[in-house]
Amino acid sequence: MPHPASLTDLDPHPTHPKPIVIGHWITAALLLVVFGLVVSREWIDDKTARTLLLQGHRIAGLLIGSLAVLRLALRSRLSLARPLTPLTPWQRWVSRFVQALMYASLMSLPLLGWLLTNARGQPVNLPLLGSLPLLTERDLDLADTVELIHTWTAWGLLALIALHGAAAAWHHHIRRDGVLAAMWPGLRAKATAASNSTAFSSTELCMKDQPCR
Repeated sequence: MPHPASLTDLDPHPTHPKPIVIGHWITAALLLVVFGLVVSREWIDDKTARTLLLQGHRIAGLLIGSLAVLRLALRSRLSLARPLTPLTPWQRWVSRFVQALMYASLMSLPLLGWLLTNARGQPVNLPLLGSLPLLTERDLDLADTVELIHTWTAWGLLALIALHGAAAAWHHHIRRDGVLAAMWPGLRAKATAASNSTAFSSTELCMKDQPCR
């Protein structure tokens, strides 16, 4: 009769490396901030408050873009957890395509915002760093074009985020392949505890009633 498995042996829910998980959730929090700030401006008339909100929006956006570059570098060097049930070829293709679009949006939106600010004749000022280099001289026609691209790219990113969330729910509730748990430590802990409880219960019954095979 085999010995009961240890907690480590019974853990069927691998998780991504901590830098990957931390980067993901910091990005998620910053996205809430960046969208919340720009939406809040529509409800405020005070010019000073609107300027502060826009400045916060710019800073959060540039942080998101910088973090996206760092996350891509980490993903190229660290081993990510794989789904417990392998994806089909078309599912892998869709996943990678959506992921590529999300990263492209996360990196391009801050640059578009930077260009938009300069095209309106304003510098981008950051705390401790001062003014960022000018990407263009004042050009209101260019500003209108860039603003349109920036707006539609932001809406596209929101759609991708919604699709990303729906896919995570599908992986968790339909496929049950550990994809969401790999990025959500608290969820992983609950799933592991449930698995361990079930496994130990099965082992205990096996020991009491009949030999295990």
